[in-house]
Amino acid sequence: MSNLPGNADIIVLGAGVAGLSAACFLSEAARVLVLERESQPAYHSSGRSAALYIRGYENPVVSALTGAGAEFLFTPPVDFAEAPLVHPRGSVTLAEPGSEPALARHLERWHAVCPGLTTIMPAEALDRVPILRRECIAAAAYDPDWYSVDVHALIMGYRKAVLRGGGAIVTHAAVRGIRHSDGLWHIDSSAGTARAPVVVNAAGAWAGAIGDLAGLGDVPLAPLRRTAVLVPAPVGYADWPVVHTMAEDLYFKPEGNGLMLCPEDEVPSEPCDAQPEEIDVARTVERFVELTTLAVPRLLGRWAGLRTFAPDRRPVTGFDPRAEGFFWLAGQGGFGVQTSPGLGRYVAGRILDAAPADPAIDVARFVHA
Repeated sequence: MSNLPGNADIIVLGAGVAGLSAACFLSEAARVLVLERESQPAYHSSGRSAALYIRGYENPVVSALTGAGAEFLFTPPVDFAEAPLVHPRGSVTLAEPGSEPALARHLERWHAVCPGLTTIMPAEALDRVPILRRECIAAAAYDPDWYSVDVHALIMGYRKAVLRGGGAIVTHAAVRGIRHSDGLWHIDSSAGTARAPVVVNAAGAWAGAIGDLAGLGDVPLAPLRRTAVLVPAPVGYADWPVVHTMAEDLYFKPEGNGLMLCPEDEVPSEPCDAQPEEIDVARTVERFVELTTLAVPRLLGRWAGLRTFAPDRRPVTGFDPRAEGFFWLAGQGGFGVQTSPGLGRYVAGRILDAAPADPAIDVARFVHA
């Protein structure tokens, strides 16, 4: 027996941060049903995010989308969350010997949107993060405007807004079939069948598979596995900034009761419940030991997540020109959390108000009617 509402104005497939943020804003004026294949929202990539707000990230399109949601994250609506969603963190960027020109280019590229980004002396980098090896610091930069994001509070805020707006979120609802007839999308799931004139494909690493089910599977989306490791931290670590290398082969940051290390790897993967590979974990720890004076006698944890990208590393959004009412919301890579307010509001405007498409992120750049 189905436990789904039979009909909705809009069905959102996927209850990660992308799907829930879109559903949050759509619920202001529509009946929204969110279907999630797992037992809880944000089980995969959203729940395994590094949880950072970085304005100078990835490319100018991502940076602009991040900025579009800044007001929401820094001053959320009343009753959205019980505590602040963002907390100051800062970042130190390290250029090892030979990487100084790359750091100079980084500063030039992002200074316009990151006015606090400045060069610092190696001694200041050591003051901020005492475990760094001095011989590894040829040059460095500091940006005070990196922030930690409380992803759990953000997800719960979006969820609460959907329910307050009369929407429904159904878990254990893996999509098995999609068809369009009589102006409605019929979504057959393990929780039952639902119908709506508009469906939003926000299925993360499974977005390509959802497109296949709808006969729209040639949008190029690639899930990539990324590794994370948690190691013990010394006294005084809690206020350290994020440290990342100009070579983009490691970053680490305070996380709970330890330091989270990430090798910034991107390994092609099928959609799955991603798990870390032992060799990737070992290489991550080895690189961290090379860069710091901290021994790693044991691990506190390890995990992996899938970051799904389009070839140009920009989101894939918009109505598919080949199928009435099928809306793509995919390809958020590693920036889904920080762009979620700006992108969620954009999606709502496109669907509810027929707002103009942004050609930089519109799905039509890959497919044509």
